Amino acid sequence: MQEIEIKALMMYEKNLKYFSTNHLDIFKNLQIFDTSELSLTPKYELEYKDGYFDVIELATGNLLYACDSNEYAKQAAKTVNFNKTSSLFEGVLDYIVSQKQIDIVKTKKLVDSDIRDVLPIMHIAMKVAPKTTTMKIIDKFIFIGVGIGTHIVSINEKINSYNYLIIEDDIELFRLSLFTTPYYSLAETAQLTFSIAQNQHQFAETVTLFLEYSYFNNRYLKYFHFPAHDNTKIKLIQAQLARQSQHVFPYDISLSKYLLPLKRIAGGYKTINIATKFAKSLFLHTPALVLAAGPSLKNNMDWLKEHQDNFVIIAASAILNTLYLHGIKPDIVTQIDGYTQAGRSCMTHLDGVDTQTFLKDVIFIFGSHVPDLFINILNKENIYFLDDGENYDGFDSISASCVGSMTAILAVKLGFEKIFLLGLDLAFDQKTGATHSTDHFQNNIYDLSKADEISNIISLRDNMVQTEGNFSKTVYTTADFLVSIRVLFNTFSSIKDETQVIYNLNQGAFFANTQPMHPKDIQIEYKKIDKSALYNKISTVFQTNSASGMDQNSLTKTKQRLQNGYDILALVEEYEKKSFLNEDKYMYDLFGLLSDILKSNAREDSQIIFTLTLYLRYVIPYITDIENTKEITKVMQHFKKLDKSLIEGILNIVNRYIDAIEEFLGEMEKQQV
Repeated sequence: MQEIEIKALMMYEKNLKYFSTNHLDIFKNLQIFDTSELSLTPKYELEYKDGYFDVIELATGNLLYACDSNEYAKQAAKTVNFNKTSSLFEGVLDYIVSQKQIDIVKTKKLVDSDIRDVLPIMHIAMKVAPKTTTMKIIDKFIFIGVGIGTHIVSINEKINSYNYLIIEDDIELFRLSLFTTPYYSLAETAQLTFSIAQNQHQFAETVTLFLEYSYFNNRYLKYFHFPAHDNTKIKLIQAQLARQSQHVFPYDISLSKYLLPLKRIAGGYKTINIATKFAKSLFLHTPALVLAAGPSLKNNMDWLKEHQDNFVIIAASAILNTLYLHGIKPDIVTQIDGYTQAGRSCMTHLDGVDTQTFLKDVIFIFGSHVPDLFINILNKENIYFLDDGENYDGFDSISASCVGSMTAILAVKLGFEKIFLLGLDLAFDQKTGATHSTDHFQNNIYDLSKADEISNIISLRDNMVQTEGNFSKTVYTTADFLVSIRVLFNTFSSIKDETQVIYNLNQGAFFANTQPMHPKDIQIEYKKIDKSALYNKISTVFQTNSASGMDQNSLTKTKQRLQNGYDILALVEEYEKKSFLNEDKYMYDLFGLLSDILKSNAREDSQIIFTLTLYLRYVIPYITDIENTKEITKVMQHFKKLDKSLIEGILNIVNRYIDAIEEFLGEMEKQQV
């Protein structure tokens, strides 16, 4: 027995040394636990008997395993297999596409898809390497729950993966595993990523980091779920997979975001500079009320109608017809996209609205995707665009996946000292399952009784997960909304100064750096605002902090972007001269090309590189999956077809980029004549 204790202590010390060198944050948390009151009143105790370890829960006397943990580890390893149908997460979002759709894509005709250049590769991969096939190796593996970790060792002996994500919510239990599991030894052959007792935001960062490692092997991510660990992390991993940048911001949309501002600049529209907060004097002692389309908006409409003149109202355009119906006029309106859903577009926001009178003295701040049809209805003098294309030095934009979160960030950027958020629930109505106000055309009703069901399908909108509630412990939401919650978490912490206070009035999700408050509890100490004078004041300041046209320095940088596009074409041209005799040579040359294309860190390269990165993160996992499929014997035959589609996709993106910049520069030359 003494020999076993000595071995366990030696393993513990080696593990601590490994963590102190390689995972300092976990090492520090273990030190904090060891010196806290929790360590004085432990929940668990490690017990050795009959040749194996178990963990006893001191309060109940229950055993974690209640069996031979070594034998359990062997059985756990037997359950892990190399198929593509069980105990796995799909890292890329599949679409079923017909050969007819692929033929249309190949003719270069427009297809209603934000990933049109992905479809041919997806189609080939799903045909030749369907989910009925098996993997040669499992490159990335996830352990959800550690126990004492013996199953980690046995599963590693079977699969020998190169990347492991190890998750444990109970730091005390994880500490006990340091006596029984040689993490330091496992790290000699694999990249280890740990999530130990992390909150939801920390966990999201850790999963993102794990996905970044060898992203090209994210097609299928196998996992083992330790039964004593709850399944919350399974749903959060699914949510994070759905939130990957290539899914949230498809490359085609990203490219449009960079190119459309050129059209706006050439058209003489103003671009607003929000790089620094506006002068405090503009909104000194004047509170902002940010309105979005969540369920809490409709639930508080009477309060809003009564107090609308006490605030500067900054509203998402999605609620314009609702506000018009209730006689509530916004001062600033925001819109960031021109989406179409179920055949309806953002033009729906203006249904039934007398735009000539209701929107006469309203300032609009737009993203680049807002359609011309919407823009042309409005007074051009009242329109300001965000610098989505990074065209002006010293300007800034707002990175947000929904107009509600963008509008909240804008209010902070404008320098309001007191900001109230209403209708920015970013969660379901916890009684009805509604996602938006009942009269909003994007409103969906979810069956909350199915919230705990687990699905293997990647979806931004269909899988329900829990997050911290504003007025309750937790609320149900979607991966789509979690993206925005995460954006607010990161952005508020970086841009909100100590004089600013943000009040969350919603029944939905809690946002870090905000204070929960019910609308009825707001002490209305503000005088009613003269909205005509406010309009003139905002217009004057916005004009001062905006630009139109393009100066010579910006034109020079735009020409550099054009040259970068041609440089990429030259790299592709050299690559196409190569001949591929085997799989290894092909993969070596392919990744060499991708490395050459993506290596620049220059600001002038960022647009095209980010767009291509999104494209490649989507398609490369399909190519590596074919290489990793046992049943495929003539891999090079498929690689040649895939490579042709891959290069066509890169060229389509780069040529579109080049054509748009050349057209813009030509238009600017005409204007300067």
